[in-house]
Amino acid sequence: MSGLPLTRRTVAVAGLAGLAGLVGLASPGLVRAQAAPSFTTSDQRQGLLIVPVMINDRGPYAFAIDSAANTSVIARDLVAGLMLPDAGEVTMHTLVAGERAPTVRAGRVGTGALNARDIRLVVAGRHGLSGLDGLLGTDLLAGLRLVLHFGRRTRVDVTRPRRWGDHAGDGRRLSARSASAGEQRFNGLLMIDASARSIPCKVIIDTGARMTVINTALAREAGAQPLVLPDGTTVSRVLSPTGRDAMAEAMLLPELRLGGISLTRVPVLVGDFHTFAIWGLADQPAALLGVDLLGLFQTVIIDLKRGELVLDP
Repeated sequence: MSGLPLTRRTVAVAGLAGLAGLVGLASPGLVRAQAAPSFTTSDQRQGLLIVPVMINDRGPYAFAIDSAANTSVIARDLVAGLMLPDAGEVTMHTLVAGERAPTVRAGRVGTGALNARDIRLVVAGRHGLSGLDGLLGTDLLAGLRLVLHFGRRTRVDVTRPRRWGDHAGDGRRLSARSASAGEQRFNGLLMIDASARSIPCKVIIDTGARMTVINTALAREAGAQPLVLPDGTTVSRVLSPTGRDAMAEAMLLPELRLGGISLTRVPVLVGDFHTFAIWGLADQPAALLGVDLLGLFQTVIIDLKRGELVLDP
């Protein structure tokens, strides 16, 4: 992996959709987890990172930040009140599938350093948006810098990129790789090199995922174990912004290394989803790094222009 040397440290991971910790082995190869109150602030709702967004100078509306979505989305019930005209259909690449969806056109969309004009927004129901007003994808966030502040109060700043290396604090800097400019559907997405039990893997940075998701290739090669959820099951449902769903298996990944940072006993969801296929990662170990793991750090900087990820413990 390129980038600055990283100090070796180990973080014991806790949490999978509100799980506070792992309580030991129930039997060989089977781990049982216990439930705990979920962490919520006005800016982090149900594990999503929220920013206030103005649309056509009206709002603010509560939008999730999704660094792995190729299109931005607005809740269907807002369209009429904002008088947003129809703009045809597009293909939205979600975790679950490539989905055809209707769009509308907004004259202006803004939050922080984002000030975009004449924008197409996918229209979806609130069910797939966890009740939020919408989400911001890389079609609007590409070229910007996301600063995620965790701790007592979660805050997300959408800012302009700084000069290379101009970051405060003792952050661990990892170089990220964005897809080629010729692939419009990948515009602005970041992928870094990592490893799990010495198995090389690709990790997509996904601020729109509550939980970290891995494919079956990584689960198999890294020795992931089944994880029993509080309701006694070992599967969980994942939902796309359009409301389409799929099932994923809950498992425990022994280790995930991001440079010199080692995350141990990592609860994950496992499935061979559309996102991995569209990135060409269907048959090689890969993961979507979600808010559950990003939230272990005090500050996370995702520079979508320079392809840089900074983790500040």
